[in-house]
Amino acid sequence: MIIISSRRTFDDPDNLSTDGHHIREIDLANNSVVRDLTMPNLIAQIQGKKVLVLVHGYNNEQFEVYDAYQIIEDKVQALTPGAYDFVIGYSWPGGDRGLEWWQGKSRANAVARLFHSLIEEMSNSAAFVDLMSHSLGARVSLKALKESQVQAVVRNYFCTAPAVDNECLEVGEEFSEAVPSCGRLFVFHSARDGVLRVSYEAAEWDRALGLYGPEDKDYISRKARTIYVANCKKIVGNHGGYKRADAVYKYIGAYQTVDLAIFLWTPGSLSGLP
Repeated sequence: MIIISSRRTFDDPDNLSTDGHHIREIDLANNSVVRDLTMPNLIAQIQGKKVLVLVHGYNNEQFEVYDAYQIIEDKVQALTPGAYDFVIGYSWPGGDRGLEWWQGKSRANAVARLFHSLIEEMSNSAAFVDLMSHSLGARVSLKALKESQVQAVVRNYFCTAPAVDNECLEVGEEFSEAVPSCGRLFVFHSARDGVLRVSYEAAEWDRALGLYGPEDKDYISRKARTIYVANCKKIVGNHGGYKRADAVYKYIGAYQTVDLAIFLWTPGSLSGLP
């Protein structure tokens, strides 16, 4: 898998790179480096291709990022055949300890300034770029999309267990300006997510988008015409459960061909497509 890292020395969990992104092809079977790539190498490789970019969350050593990305890549290939030519992993300094939420959140904001330029450059070359984030990776992704000046710079954004405020997509809220940068934005949430229910609420004194979905569901259903909401309570029982849930990938696969003009919102359970 191609890994694009904004970590200092490629794998430092706590510090942001001081000289931009570093790109390597990694053999995820043994975490070994196959080769180093330049940005022009990457752009040439994805020219005209269908690309899915993965963004991990808070508190991950590099080997844990690789393990998660291997699971996701295998599931994508098995359950959404032909949907993507490349699954590319993004690695950012989200920390490696459970008690540094505010430092991780601050770095997520800082990383977004690098990430939005990367996504724009990739989008200019690829047939399309889809984005999948987990947990605090939603802050990296949404802030980057908010800062992008390109309409629908990503085709689909699949946002699993988002560790951001449950009001943040509403008009005038923190990430409302990110919505036009997505062709479609999918929020995957589960009320059985103990990390968001306990740890996020203890840190933020607020409710996470990834727990019960958007606070104003009426606004989402009536006005937010490109936001979909998928309730994953029946199939995801913990914070990290999305990457192993086959139904999530089947849902994503179904939306590779669904016409946006026909299906505008997905209420209720993930078990039923619209």
